[in-house]
Amino acid sequence: MTNLDSSTYGDQVALPSGAEVLAAEKVINIIMAGMKNYPVFPPDHPSTVRLLQGVRQAVARFNDKFGDLCFEVGRQQILYDEKPVFFGESSDDNPAQVFYRDGIRWFSFLNGVAEDEFASLFKIFNHYRVIPDEPEDDLVTALWRSELPHILYEASYELWDSEPLTDPEQFEPAVPESLGGGASATGGKVAPCDARGWEALRPDADDDDYQQMSIAGANAEHGLWELTAEEQLALECLVKEGQESDSSEAAVRLMFLVLRKEEEPQIYESILSYLKEEFRSSLIGRNYRRSYFILDNVRKIEELPDATRPWKIPIHNRFHSEIIRPEILQPLISLWPILAALPAVEIKTIVAVLQLLPTKAGITLAAMIARVDSKHARSLIVEIIASYATRDHQVLETLLGGTDEDLAMRMLRVVRDLPDRDTVSRLLGQTVNHPSLKVRSEAGRMMGRKSPN
Repeated sequence: MTNLDSSTYGDQVALPSGAEVLAAEKVINIIMAGMKNYPVFPPDHPSTVRLLQGVRQAVARFNDKFGDLCFEVGRQQILYDEKPVFFGESSDDNPAQVFYRDGIRWFSFLNGVAEDEFASLFKIFNHYRVIPDEPEDDLVTALWRSELPHILYEASYELWDSEPLTDPEQFEPAVPESLGGGASATGGKVAPCDARGWEALRPDADDDDYQQMSIAGANAEHGLWELTAEEQLALECLVKEGQESDSSEAAVRLMFLVLRKEEEPQIYESILSYLKEEFRSSLIGRNYRRSYFILDNVRKIEELPDATRPWKIPIHNRFHSEIIRPEILQPLISLWPILAALPAVEIKTIVAVLQLLPTKAGITLAAMIARVDSKHARSLIVEIIASYATRDHQVLETLLGGTDEDLAMRMLRVVRDLPDRDTVSRLLGQTVNHPSLKVRSEAGRMMGRKSPN
């Protein structure tokens, strides 16, 4: 095994030839046709088997000659090297439109892709091409849950966001697990806090809608309502837990109201420090809607035009650097083993939370990935890190030289999509001494050179 010599890398990245674009157009149209025709016959029908074999062989021939088949998904078309190679009508039968609608932006078919992987991809497309009235899952989540090691995709994760709870007055706190989850114990949203304090939340005794009444009738047999000592203790614990949760949620809402008007820098920074700890507590408690609420509202307050409070900038910068420290994000480690089993809406919320973190969080998550055994969790973390690297070239450069092979290969795909060819050449040149032969070979292929021995 030999390292690539630095002279391997020229000043220009090799562009696809005309023959490669034509070959890509042919195989991509075969894939699209196979996708639409897959449900015509049962999965074990000879025609279906031949269809899958034909698609696999077409992709394999392309892989053998040109390497990975990577293409961009547009609104109604497929692009290869920014050139349209497939166009479909505006309908649910158009794979490009369906994938774009659900957030897929790129596909990569790697050498060795098997027929069962195509079958899974085609099945997912046909299942989700028409959105049901009450979807329990979605196309992106279904792809992520599937075992498709040779079919990679890149999702636009901002489209994964759950309905964001960004208004402090609309924030609905999660009910403690011991209360059974689901709806709020009071049956509705918590009223917003304001400067009048807690008295504003107390019912008015003169209000016609407020009536004092006894739960039990006058002739009720009181023995039915007696609790054992264990039941009494359990009830007290539930009440305490609910009170603590409600108080914490109310305090968070109140802090954001104060931040909007606070003129004292020390108090302002103390409130952000408090919110940082509340964010960590929400991760520990797996209350990701609350995590999202905190990060999103910090962002909104930071973006407020404040000519009279220029001192906010360094305070928020310190908050950003602290919120991505390992001790803050460490509770995520317990999440990865169970991630694949979570409902799709919760996965979306988790992704939305991670997307709101500063881009330097990619370095923290990269250090964490060595402790993640779940294949599904690793793939999601890698994609989240890639989204950071796309926005922050310093993160990209740091992770491109990391020892994790999967992550470095994903960073190469980020490099591939950069518009500045000089930057691409410079970053690829830094892989000369990478410990992975696979990474060095892919970088060499991207430069249009022969792979190393």
